[in-house]
Amino acid sequence: MKYIKLITMVICALTMFSCDKHEETELYDNNPAVDLSNILDAYKWYQGCEDENKDIDLISKISPNLPEQEFYLFEDTSFVVRLPEHMDSRNPVLSYAEDFYNTCCLGWNVWSNIEIWFRSQTSDTLRSDEDVRKAIQNISTDIIKDERLRKAAQVFKDSILILMKTSPEKWGDDEDAMGHLISFVDKTEEKAFKYYDDEDSFAVALDSVLEEAENLAQERFQRYIDADEENQLKVMLKELNSCKTFDEQCSLWRNWANCEKSVMEDEWLTAVGDRLMRSGNYSPLLGRIWLTWRALCQSTHFGMSRDSSIPNHYYNEYRRMCYISCLKRIERHPNDVFAIHCAYSTGGRINLLRFGESMMGNDVLMETVRTMPYRYASVFSDDDEEEEDGDEDDIGEENEETI
Repeated sequence: MKYIKLITMVICALTMFSCDKHEETELYDNNPAVDLSNILDAYKWYQGCEDENKDIDLISKISPNLPEQEFYLFEDTSFVVRLPEHMDSRNPVLSYAEDFYNTCCLGWNVWSNIEIWFRSQTSDTLRSDEDVRKAIQNISTDIIKDERLRKAAQVFKDSILILMKTSPEKWGDDEDAMGHLISFVDKTEEKAFKYYDDEDSFAVALDSVLEEAENLAQERFQRYIDADEENQLKVMLKELNSCKTFDEQCSLWRNWANCEKSVMEDEWLTAVGDRLMRSGNYSPLLGRIWLTWRALCQSTHFGMSRDSSIPNHYYNEYRRMCYISCLKRIERHPNDVFAIHCAYSTGGRINLLRFGESMMGNDVLMETVRTMPYRYASVFSDDDEEEEDGDEDDIGEENEETI
């Protein structure tokens, strides 16, 4: 009954938000599951290995593409996507797809460089002012085809470079680097195709779709929950590799990440997430998978401090993969508003910030709590509130519904 209600809501949403009101869109592509046998082989090796360096060797086996830890600067435009096949598309999402992605990435990559510069004002362990300035200058605005956006990008870059001539402590009230960034990003989003008429209604429909997508593999996930601690990882890896579809794997992976039992299994989570995104397949959960994977990868392999290496260039390789997977879905199903949302929210998402919402450290802590709330529910719960009548039951019900 719950599934029937969801489908009814989705069909209504598609009718409300799509350009062609006579076409209904299936939510899932039902692509074959990704082969994870190499992950299972690594698990078997790990269980039988007695070498004291086996944890280090494990990372090289399951995550061989991890970058070196360094204070990386964006120094060129190698981050761009080129989508000539969509330039003349009658679909406004596809025709704008290249400029949208490249413009957003330019803005956030310049900002990531500026964060290195901010930190360098109080630390001599990062990069020199000249290194940062040259890096920003080398991010050419010529990658943007739209003239208005290209000019806005140049104004943004020039404004930032001017601000860098003086210490942030000496900036006046009107000299705000973040203000320049927000003004630029707003211009990028103004041109994005408006794919819904009512934001609140769309948000309700989107929540329902994502909730249903995360519930596709409940029986498999329950077998993991019921497993004893010694065997739980083996159970999960086998369940993932025996899924019938990519959508089922994405659902199971998200539930695995978003539960307390998996806290000591992050190396495996990031390795499987890598395989899912590299497949080139689409799922309504693809944007969530990328964000969750990014948070896990940063906290597991690179750290939570403001002086940690934050390899946004590496994370953005996967952003680009997911973005292109969404575009392929939109090409096949131009009225899939949820795929459009996934593309825009993934392509326009901020880099992982060194200075952001978090009062201490980089923003990975906020990202992990935001993307995996039930994994850390007991850590951040208020013991006093839980003791109040009814609160504990309510919290339990909320967790059960989300999982």
